[in-house]
Amino acid sequence: MTLSGPRNDTAGTLVTLNGRGRTSLTLNEYSQAFIDYARQTKGRVLDVGAAFGVASIPALESGATVIANDMELRHLEILCERTPERLRSHLILNAGRFPEDLSFAENSLDAIHAANLLNFLRGDEILRGLVLIRRWLKPGGKVFTISGTPYAANIRKFIPVYEKRKCRGVRWPGEAENVQQYSSHQTVSELPSFINLLDEDVLRDAFEATGFIVEKSEMFLRSGLPEYLYYDGRENVGLIAAKPHRGLSGAHFRVRARG
Repeated sequence: MTLSGPRNDTAGTLVTLNGRGRTSLTLNEYSQAFIDYARQTKGRVLDVGAAFGVASIPALESGATVIANDMELRHLEILCERTPERLRSHLILNAGRFPEDLSFAENSLDAIHAANLLNFLRGDEILRGLVLIRRWLKPGGKVFTISGTPYAANIRKFIPVYEKRKCRGVRWPGEAENVQQYSSHQTVSELPSFINLLDEDVLRDAFEATGFIVEKSEMFLRSGLPEYLYYDGRENVGLIAAKPHRGLSGAHFRVRARG
């Protein structure tokens, strides 16, 4: 399988094999931060929803041992084929859906990367997943994540719905049960009917509610974003958070309501 996109407004992306839209072939700023951190630790890291390995393989190159997770076994097979043979002894393939299918020892991971994954989870799944991530990370370990926001040109009709829900204090205003009703763009037809669009407030609240220390969060236009998604510079939300060296057990968390 060749990893090259068509020469049009979707260039630089590749359709996933499990109906989860497109995966980028370009490293974004938060994936690069994950790789840089992996280079510092040279430890054991997890790439959740790794797809074809755009972040996993550079993390291997940085000297880390990488657990590459994806719910689609074919993605992992392609990732393994693309991995240089000299690095394969440091690659661990992990098939399963996050969060329910994954299990790692407490305090066993130096870093966790999740790019364009949380958009496919319901709010309660995100919270459960963050509790697990916090448990798996070593004290001081970091999580790097980037997600899509409602501020994208191909789903702009959803923006008023999102903003109205957020004004009413809905905890997860971006939960769209049938996202295709808001757009006829070809890339939206490649998505599942349910997605959960996130912004900085919603994502930061979720991490703080589950006991993380948020080091950085922002809404921005990421590197390599296809032009068909350009809207107003808030197309993506990125976040870096750390597990505290001390604190409550990851089994306990609060949910902070917005008013």
